[in-house]
Amino acid sequence: MTLLRILTGEVGFERFADFLGMSVKEKEARRIALSESYMPFKVTEYYANLIRAQDEPYRTQLTNIVLPPVGKKPFKGRFDPYGNKTYRQDEKAFLQHKYEKTLLLHIDDFCIANCQFCYKVREIRHEDKKQITLDKKIDIALDYLSKHSEIDNVLFTGGDPASFRKTDDLINLIDRLIDYNGIRVVRFATKGLAYDPERFMDKALLDFFSDINSKQNKQVSIIAQINHPAEISETSREAIRGLQNAGIQIRGQPAIIRGVNDSVNTLIDLQRSFLDNKIISYYLTIFMPVRGVEQYALPLDEAFRNIAESKRHLSGLEKKGILLTSHDFGKFEICGFYPTPENPEKIVLKWHQAAMSKYLPDSLKERVSTRPEDVLILNYKRGIMYCIDHVFRENGLPHFNTEGELVEEAETLASITG
Repeated sequence: MTLLRILTGEVGFERFADFLGMSVKEKEARRIALSESYMPFKVTEYYANLIRAQDEPYRTQLTNIVLPPVGKKPFKGRFDPYGNKTYRQDEKAFLQHKYEKTLLLHIDDFCIANCQFCYKVREIRHEDKKQITLDKKIDIALDYLSKHSEIDNVLFTGGDPASFRKTDDLINLIDRLIDYNGIRVVRFATKGLAYDPERFMDKALLDFFSDINSKQNKQVSIIAQINHPAEISETSREAIRGLQNAGIQIRGQPAIIRGVNDSVNTLIDLQRSFLDNKIISYYLTIFMPVRGVEQYALPLDEAFRNIAESKRHLSGLEKKGILLTSHDFGKFEICGFYPTPENPEKIVLKWHQAAMSKYLPDSLKERVSTRPEDVLILNYKRGIMYCIDHVFRENGLPHFNTEGELVEEAETLASITG
C-alpha cells in the first residue's frame, strides 16, 4: 500500500489504521481515545512503515506513540504542566528564561509528526495570534542575551526545530546564536531522528555542524526524543553516524510512558541501544500530567521500580540516564523510596534544577530548601501519585491544581484520584 508522506486528520487516521491492519474493534477504540486527546493525529510515511515492520510488542508500543492507547485515566491532568506560559518573557512569548544559565527560544508550533503524550499540546498554540519572522526572533533573542550575561547556552525548541525547516534557515538560526560572545552551546530537542532521519543527512547541514564543532569552546548538541529502541532503525543509524562524524553530541532523552517503554525488557533494550549507537544517556523523564491522555501515566514508584530493575541488567556505561520528574518549579531527580521501592512510605527527591528564585512562591521557599542538589524527603502513597503536584499536595506544599492554579494552603490527597 502506498501512503502519503504525512498522514493527518480523520482521513489520515483511517489510512494509518488500515495500513496497520487494525480490526474494526481496535480502530473504533483508538478513534475514541484520539477524540479525547487534545493533540491532532499526524504521522510520517517513514514512521508508519517502521511500525508495520515490527513484531509484537514493539509494534503496539510504537503505535502508542502516535495514537493514544486505550486505558483508564487514573487522575485529571492539566495544560502547561511545566509552566511554559508562566516563564515566557512578557510580549516576547517565544523566549523563556526559567533557569539562570539557559535561554529557551521557541521557534514555531510545527512538528513533522505528533507524539500524543506531548506536554506542549495547548500552550504553544497561542503564538499563531501574532506571526514573527525567524530573523526577528533571533534579533530579539540576541538583544535579550546582551542584557543577561549569565546565560551561556541556548536551547531552541518548538514544535520541532528540524521539521521541514529549510537548511539555510536552520544554519542561520544556529550560526547567529553560537557566534554570540559567551554562548558555549546551542542545543535543540528533536524527534526527527525517529520520525524523519533523512532530514539530518543534508550535506550542507553536516558541513556546517563540522565547521562549528571545530571551534574552541563552541558546540552544537542534539537532544534526541527517542522513546523506544525500535526507533533507531538502520536509516536512523546512518543519520546518527553522520551527525557524530560532524562532531555533534547526541543525547537521548526518552519520556517514560505507559504502553510504550514501561516494560523492563524494552527499557533494557533502549538503554543498550543508546550505548551501541554512541548516544549519551541524558534524562529519563516521567510523563508530564497533560490533560486528555492521562492513561500514559505511571505512578512515580512504578516508574522508578521499572527503571531500577532495568539498570540492574546494564553495565555502568549503559545506565547513565537520570530519572527526572519535571514541574513548573524545576526538575527533580527521583533518588529512591523509603524503606523500599516496593513499600514506599517516603520519596527521596533531589533538586536537579530549580527555577530562578523570583519564579518560586515564597511559601515554598519558606518551607523547603530550593537549592539545586538539595534533597527533599516527603511522605508518599504507593500507586496513586503520578507527578510532583500529587506529592506536594500530600505534604501540604504549594502545588498546581488541574486548572493550573497555584494552591498554597494544605490539602488532603482525597481529590487526586476523585
